[in-house]
Amino acid sequence: MDIEQLGEAGLIQRIKKKIPANDPSIVLGIGDDAAIINSSGRNLLLSTDTIREDIHFSMKHYSFYDIGWKAVAVSISDIAAMGGVPKYLLLSIAIPDKVSVKDIDMLIDGVADISAEYSLSVVGGNLSRSTQGITVDTTIVGEVSGGKALLRSGAGIGDKIYVTGIPGMSAIGLSILKSGTTKSGTAGKSGTKFNSVPKPGKPGKKHGIKAFINSHLRPVPRVSAGLVLSKSKSTTAAIDISDGLLADLNHICDRSKVGARINCNLLRLPDVPVHIREMLEREPLFYALYGGEDYELLFTVRSDDSAEFELMCRRQDVLCTMIGQITPAEEGIRLVNEDSKITPVEPYGYDHFKSGRGRLC
Repeated sequence: MDIEQLGEAGLIQRIKKKIPANDPSIVLGIGDDAAIINSSGRNLLLSTDTIREDIHFSMKHYSFYDIGWKAVAVSISDIAAMGGVPKYLLLSIAIPDKVSVKDIDMLIDGVADISAEYSLSVVGGNLSRSTQGITVDTTIVGEVSGGKALLRSGAGIGDKIYVTGIPGMSAIGLSILKSGTTKSGTAGKSGTKFNSVPKPGKPGKKHGIKAFINSHLRPVPRVSAGLVLSKSKSTTAAIDISDGLLADLNHICDRSKVGARINCNLLRLPDVPVHIREMLEREPLFYALYGGEDYELLFTVRSDDSAEFELMCRRQDVLCTMIGQITPAEEGIRLVNEDSKITPVEPYGYDHFKSGRGRLC
């Protein structure tokens, strides 16, 4: 069997079996959005990510600033998914020696700006020459109060399923970029810096090309939402959407040993104008379910607490939508369409190794 047959999830399990975590200070090891280490009454969250040219991004679409921003954003999102606060970052960059100093300055500006927005301190790292494009590795350390970390493994039958923001924005943005019909002034070509963290789209508002593209190039980690969720006793499980809503929901189901039912008519979908729809090969629902790289939070809440929980979210300005319910494991993951027809689905999404599981859009 080769890596393509094993897949990303299978490889993670092999690593976990071969390298057991025996240190008593390790609260949670391999398998969630971040590891948890007990440290004097608080838990440290540790996570690492890599973005690599022609695997995670293309220089056809990304400015150097975008690369720096996104490399850090995906790591911050792991901390947000655990309900923590990002604290420290190690940054390693491998670059071809013919890249200009101006371009590298833009990459570092992207890192610096998003780090400043989230009070994240870059404390070290490594530099290396690359003969095969740009690679950025990040190792992030966050903190969460003892016993407050959000895990993938706590969902129970009957829990309501929620998602923050509007899933599908990023995948539509990538599809627009790949279509080659982007207009001037979008983030991908200008390299323009943000002065502050971009705000999430609001419901009922038509989204323009720039909103979709920025959602892909410069995602916004939901740290504030994660903190609200971790403080609530009603939240039972959480994950960030990196591989796709259904794929990441499947991670919760696997760890919690449950199934799930998603009501498609409850999903808050991107409001796509006609001129943008003409660039897309799929309907917005497909991008919301399978697209990935939204870095929204997908989480579960005890059913009896859902009304009070939703009121709390409105008061805390957390935009989230109830989209389904946790079911017994034997039911798998199922979709309910507008006609109330229930359809079992394969929760596929992005997988680094499995054939046909690359970026879908």
